[in-house]
Amino acid sequence: MPSPERPSQAMGSVASDLKVERERRKITLAQIAAESRISRHFLESLEEGRFSELPGGIYNRAFIRAYCENIGVDPHEILRRYEAELSPAVEKSHKPRKSIPQQNPLSRHYSIIAWTLMLLISATGLFFSRKWIASVFSPYFSHTPAVSVRYEPSVKPALPPSQPALPVTSPASEPSASEPSLLPANPIVPAATQANVTAVPLSPEAALPLRLDIEVTEECWISIESDGQTAVRRLLVPGEAQTVGATEQFTILVGNAGGIRLKINGKPARPLGKSGDVVRVLINDKNLQDFIDQTSG
Repeated sequence: MPSPERPSQAMGSVASDLKVERERRKITLAQIAAESRISRHFLESLEEGRFSELPGGIYNRAFIRAYCENIGVDPHEILRRYEAELSPAVEKSHKPRKSIPQQNPLSRHYSIIAWTLMLLISATGLFFSRKWIASVFSPYFSHTPAVSVRYEPSVKPALPPSQPALPVTSPASEPSASEPSLLPANPIVPAATQANVTAVPLSPEAALPLRLDIEVTEECWISIESDGQTAVRRLLVPGEAQTVGATEQFTILVGNAGGIRLKINGKPARPLGKSGDVVRVLINDKNLQDFIDQTSG
């Protein structure tokens, strides 16, 4: 290995001076690579000043030291120059200039106007859609009183004025078999009396194929549709009872499934759920038996 010498006085960059010294001594990169076991790619990057392509840190200094020893140049001077060339770049990278953007007063003013317009638009939309909002949420907050329907005869039956009152006999004075009875064997009601008698109509639910009896044990909101028509939609309190009839089907939506007891066509039904459960069911003549409580006997 040639003895270390100082590089020529006309110095440029570290990389260019190393390449000049190597060529002046007629040493090839292949020889340096074989001697130092450094890849030729790294040696080319070193000579061309592309230090970013090297592994960095102590490896760069080790590559420079091995390169200098192979071409006979003092490695201490080259490393000092290498550190001097890198120091300005390191200082610039660690001290970036920070620019604090100045807030434009007009942009702040425009943002306030934009937020105000958004609030006005939201308030206007709520005002014009208040009816729709009320129609959606009113079933959950309405307390419509229960409607009770009583069926009474329009005309009470009465005896015609011309008919005499029948005598009242005590059991002790009942006529014997030998005595003639004062009452006719087949009493005939006069036509005038028949016209004044009005039959008491049955409950409409009893005349329909499906009948649903509801007994309330806990406060709950319930909605029942009978054949597609709303029959009940209100908040029920404990102690209340409801009866609904249908021809084909019931659709039940209950907000507290454990707060009601059901009977279907007079038979106890199984519980729809637990307290607090929201349940929606469809009951018709096809799945009727699925809701009947078979254990009730």
